[in-house]
Amino acid sequence: MTKAFGKILAGLNDARSFARGKPRAGTRVHTREVNRIEVAGLRLKLGLTQAQFAGVLGTSLGTVRKWESGERLPSGAAARLLELLAAKPRIVTHTLGIKPGMPKRQPRSPLVTVGQ
Repeated sequence: MTKAFGKILAGLNDARSFARGKPRAGTRVHTREVNRIEVAGLRLKLGLTQAQFAGVLGTSLGTVRKWESGERLPSGAAARLLELLAAKPRIVTHTLGIKPGMPKRQPRSPLVTVGQ
């Protein structure tokens, strides 16, 4: 067995232990939590439908639906973009050419308007 193969095998065993709920001592876990209310609320704040929101993020409609239902959580670049959208929506909407407004099927509410 080569040295490289041994390291790969050790990494695989660490991953299997972690998946079984028995991580090796010293294992670091990085998580980012964005709950479905935040994703749906952000989308509504921008006045976008799920399909439009998926287009803005460069992801599929199914992915946005899974985020909003809580079936999956955004990760990586999507989570970062969502953080940026939440913190500075005007910069992102202006850069991407998005015109804020409410989706046609959603009732107007002062709690979900952009810029307030």
